[in-house]
Amino acid sequence: MNKKVTHILSLTIFLLAAIGFSIYNTHFSTVEQEENNETRVNSRELASLAVNDTSDVLLESTSEITDIMLINSELLSLENEVEVINESAKTSYYHDKFNGKKTASGQVFNNGKYTAAHKTLPFGSKLRVTNNENDESVIVTVNDRGPFTKGRHLDLSKQAFLDITHKKGVGVLNVKIEVLPEDYEDSKLDLQESLDEFML
Repeated sequence: MNKKVTHILSLTIFLLAAIGFSIYNTHFSTVEQEENNETRVNSRELASLAVNDTSDVLLESTSEITDIMLINSELLSLENEVEVINESAKTSYYHDKFNGKKTASGQVFNNGKYTAAHKTLPFGSKLRVTNNENDESVIVTVNDRGPFTKGRHLDLSKQAFLDITHKKGVGVLNVKIEVLPEDYEDSKLDLQESLDEFML
């Protein structure tokens, strides 16, 4: 074989090798590019999902905060309807000898229930009585007239009285008396339960 043929064969082999290498590179570059594109698409999708999830959480949180603010506003409004009639009143409690006797309202007195006697408030009035010494409160219903002892403003059932003091032997307390609006207890309970649901 002469040198010319050998040279041509060498060039041909070189060209075929170059072409093959080029095809190989092109193929794997394309595959790699597709993988990169797919990775970028997946990254975009993940980012989009993350943004959507975050938006949903923010919207839900904002909605919850708004609901909580509305409930607190209603609770505040309810408390604003409470009327303070005496900030420093003297109160005592019924003796057990009155158990079973009729009150001025016609109801039978029970020292274990949450009732009170007041000179002028309508029967059925709901009062919140707070011990000024320890801020303990109790809610009672007016169903009797009294007290008729000078310097006293309210008589409580023994159960109500004992609920707001832990001192033995105490017979008179200095209290704050507030008149509650109608359905106060039910309304406050409903609002408080709604508020508690957000805390779970």
